[in-house]
Amino acid sequence: MLRLAIHRTPLLRPSALAVFLALSGSVVASPAFAQVQEAAQSFDIPAGQLDVTLTRIARQSGHVISIQPDLVRGLRAAAVQGKFGASEAYRRALQGSGLEVAGNSRGTLTLRPAPSGSSVTLPEVQVSASADAETAYGAVIGYAARRSATATKTDTPLRETPTSVQVIPREVLEDQAALSLKDAYENVSGVQMSGNTLNAQSEVLPYIRGFESSILMRNGLRATTAGAVDMINIERVEVLKGPASILYGALEPGGIVNYVTKRPLAESRHIFEQQFGSYDFRRTLIDSTGKLDDNGAALYRINFARTDSDSFRNSMHLERTAIAPSVLLNISPSTELLLDVSYVKEKQPYDTGIPLDDKGRPLARRSAFFNDSKLAGRENEDLYVGYQLTHRLDSGWTLRNQLQFHRAHNRNEALRPRGIVGNNLTMRYQNEDKQDDETQFVLDATGKFATGGLKHTLLLGVEHIRQTTDWRRFRQNAPAVAISNHPSVSYTPPTTQPMPLEQAETRWTSFYVQDQISLLENDRLKLLLGGRFDDVKTESRTDGVTSSPAISDTAFTGRAGLLYQLNRDHAVYVSSSQSFKPQQAGVVDINNGPLSPERGKQVEAGLKSGFFNDALLTTFSVYKIEKDNVAVFDQDLNNATGQIAYFPGVRQQSRGVEFDVTGNLTSQLKLIASYGYSDTKVLENAGAPLLVGGHLPGVAAQAGKIWVTYEFLRSGPLGGFGIGGGVRHVGKSSAQTDVDLKLDSYTVTDVGVWYNWKNVRASLNIKNLFDKDYIARASFNAIAHPGAPRMLFGSVSIGF
Repeated sequence: MLRLAIHRTPLLRPSALAVFLALSGSVVASPAFAQVQEAAQSFDIPAGQLDVTLTRIARQSGHVISIQPDLVRGLRAAAVQGKFGASEAYRRALQGSGLEVAGNSRGTLTLRPAPSGSSVTLPEVQVSASADAETAYGAVIGYAARRSATATKTDTPLRETPTSVQVIPREVLEDQAALSLKDAYENVSGVQMSGNTLNAQSEVLPYIRGFESSILMRNGLRATTAGAVDMINIERVEVLKGPASILYGALEPGGIVNYVTKRPLAESRHIFEQQFGSYDFRRTLIDSTGKLDDNGAALYRINFARTDSDSFRNSMHLERTAIAPSVLLNISPSTELLLDVSYVKEKQPYDTGIPLDDKGRPLARRSAFFNDSKLAGRENEDLYVGYQLTHRLDSGWTLRNQLQFHRAHNRNEALRPRGIVGNNLTMRYQNEDKQDDETQFVLDATGKFATGGLKHTLLLGVEHIRQTTDWRRFRQNAPAVAISNHPSVSYTPPTTQPMPLEQAETRWTSFYVQDQISLLENDRLKLLLGGRFDDVKTESRTDGVTSSPAISDTAFTGRAGLLYQLNRDHAVYVSSSQSFKPQQAGVVDINNGPLSPERGKQVEAGLKSGFFNDALLTTFSVYKIEKDNVAVFDQDLNNATGQIAYFPGVRQQSRGVEFDVTGNLTSQLKLIASYGYSDTKVLENAGAPLLVGGHLPGVAAQAGKIWVTYEFLRSGPLGGFGIGGGVRHVGKSSAQTDVDLKLDSYTVTDVGVWYNWKNVRASLNIKNLFDKDYIARASFNAIAHPGAPRMLFGSVSIGF
């Protein structure tokens, strides 16, 4: 599932450079060019990765350079030190590599294989200004991302952000053969797969720092209900830890997962890939991008994927189709419009897992299927339609307008276990049809200016969201099913199924401001201040009649952070932030009164470091989060009377230590690793005082992962080969709704090997190499999901 022929850097025309500086991997110059003669410069670049060295030369010389990652993998450059022109700098860096730098009349440089006997030649280039080789919105060369917008909504270096934010680039996803967001976010410390199996969505969102992150972000915009996600058009996955309400509104305090989608490129590129694997796994992918006109004023990209697969779980078969077209219009050198559509449709039986005994041990084989395959199962459709309009003013301000419509339509007909009685699963039939529509409008302005000795990056924004839910549901008890390795399940649904229409509508209006301030000599001190005001209103109805009290909440949330650069390689930071989340419709107390919104607060401190000329980046952090007004369902009241009510005033806490490292140990050896320790606790719970002092359910105290790859030098006998391997460990945890049902820890090993030849790549990955049998997550004893056994995945791709 790995690709060879991927240019992560577009060859941009000058008028496109002012649009977004670059889509990644390239060093960009301003569009205001002037012809100059090459002048001698002082270079002081130590030996290191070839792509890093070329990037630094281009940045210093003001060039635009396109680097194809496959050409430079495993290659190192000697030190480039002394006073000479750019041509000589490139020559010294490329000596012995078999590559050359070629240019064109527009000042764009391209790295390419050198013909026999050739030398590095540069045309007279056009220079005005330079920018960093990477942006927060595009691809990353290698494992170590250096910039992100998730934590600030501005293109900011990670080393200058006073909070913990981690980026999983596309190259990591490819090397690990990631098939889901879970495969991506498990690389990050403090992030674990949630145990939630209560709905029909296929993408399992995580716990972050002890709290379930139930809302997904896509390009910085909310996807409150995400039924299905396909990895085909995901460029990078980012995790911001801690409260993010100041930027994104109503959220859990643990953090968010935000994925950034692929953007159209100016350079024509087309990739076809066929993947295959265990249990008749078949997946076909197409990624095509390029210009729609001769001068590159309009660019396109289209990603397509079709997946068909059986499973180690009996009677399970997945069918998924995903298509994601986008168009980038360069309206002027200062204005761009990105049009974006994504559609995913998948169909699969509803999987309720297997039952466990009271010690968390399986009562059936991991392949046992406790459902009726003749029922419709679940069908999910996710549609995104939106645009992003960006305009840069001469005054140093940038205006951005984003609009996104998201529809998640989930249908589910299945049997669901309710509990265990003797050797039987008690069952309930459910038939659901739920549609969530969400429209989000964001308008913000970012300005860079100075006041006295202070440098500012000021962000001002307004946001409006409208979300509606239409939910029809029928449920009734069904005959019990005997627990066995080969359960016999056959159920005939009733012909009459009354399905009242439950509706909810939520409107958010928000205003936010943030200032990133640089102080002291060489901007060594970074101060981050921000605040947000939210006004949220929610109404619910059943068949047109108001079914619960309307919810109207307002809140102010803020955050502050301070980062001090100790020296070039190390920086320390402290921060404090708040979260806010209104209760959902229908969350009421025993007197049918609405509960107060949930609020959270975090304090965090950490150390960020760069090694080997920033080829390897690390983050060490400690934190404490408190969450108030948590709504906890009153199960005893429901069992006795059927009334739905929640306990108010529950207070919870999470404290922890985290460590993340990613990047290159050498030019051939790459690494991504993490470790997190989470200490969760119930501080107050008037409805269940016996739980006070205990841990929160579903969260393992310890989890970690390490993944290492090695790519052989192209000049050696194994040139073109790469190998990778890693271990992921999750400590002891519990079921999500039953803290007393313990789940054992588990450790799983994954490996991969690949070979690159010209524009073809072949790969083979083995997940769970030693066939570890384990329970990955559970709702309660009747519903637990076993981890996948040993599985093989292969891939062949060709690019042209």
